[in-house]
Amino acid sequence: MEYINNASKPGVKERIVEMSINGSGVRDTVRVLKVGINTVIRVLKKSSIKKQ
Repeated sequence: MEYINNASKPGVKERIVEMSINGSGVRDTVRVLKVGINTVIRVLKKSSIKKQ
């Protein structure tokens, strides 16, 4: 299956969380994974809610 949106690819959301844990900034994550800045922020907000 070919994805138009990189954020829909399997494993991207997990990589966003891993990169933030390892100290990468939001802009670094956007640049490396080629996803939108709002996608990164949304994933990080949702992951912090789950861990509380």
